[in-house]
Amino acid sequence: MRIDAMYLDRDIYDYSFAKSRWYIHSIFKNSFNLQAETKKKLVVVSIEQKNVVPNGIYVDQHSFKRLTSEIKINDLVWMDRHSLRFGFNILELTGQQYQTRLIETTKLLDSNSVSLLLTSLEKVEKKTGYHESLSSVSVSGDPFLIAIDHLCSSQLIKQRQALQFLIGRGPGLTPSGDDMIVGHLAARFINKNRDQVMESYLGTKLMTVNDLTTDVSLHYLLCSLDQRFNRSIIALISALINDEPSNVQNNIQEILNTGHTSGADFLAGFTRSIKNFTHEKVRI
Repeated sequence: MRIDAMYLDRDIYDYSFAKSRWYIHSIFKNSFNLQAETKKKLVVVSIEQKNVVPNGIYVDQHSFKRLTSEIKINDLVWMDRHSLRFGFNILELTGQQYQTRLIETTKLLDSNSVSLLLTSLEKVEKKTGYHESLSSVSVSGDPFLIAIDHLCSSQLIKQRQALQFLIGRGPGLTPSGDDMIVGHLAARFINKNRDQVMESYLGTKLMTVNDLTTDVSLHYLLCSLDQRFNRSIIALISALINDEPSNVQNNIQEILNTGHTSGADFLAGFTRSIKNFTHEKVRI
């Protein structure tokens, strides 16, 4: 049976993989993950479009039920350019496309936007995965946030120690430390402060060392190194750069709704990094 995707990440279509073997990695109520044979890439097939993600493919509920009724963990899936073959079902990548890759801009993050972000989070009591509320992210001396401070350093030795502490640390499909690293990398982009040496070290570590973190989290870390993020993150960055206060508030709430603590952990890493990069002294 042929099934047409409704909505998909443009990167999957533009950089479609050559004929390759994938496997069913995990199955959930509203989504399932495919993992590449190399175990370094994931594709998510879902009916949820509240927060579209890198390598996402979205189908209608009827098609999703059809697919999940005929698959199980470790089943083989063939990917060939713009289609995926699940046994007798073929999923065609023909739907509307969205962008997960950040686009370079000449605009800079101004002090008003930084202040708006910081004051917005001071009102948020939601707990992070390291059990502190976001309201204290600017001033806390928690080891997770100290690690982010070190990651903001220009010294590779401090950055390596921070990554050693953060990668894979915390519970869940995407541990808190990993979500904070994704936030840090997004903050480097928005401040035009990318560090090629640190990124190269992190990328090499993720690609060569096994079992550092979960498969799902590994996928999002690798995507963030490639400047690819969930759409809610891209929307927040756009609102901050374009000084859109009402959108910033809405985007923060949308990110907070991601996972159990994933959104809060991302915002912690993102905001603490921005505070460092804008030279506002962190009180610890």
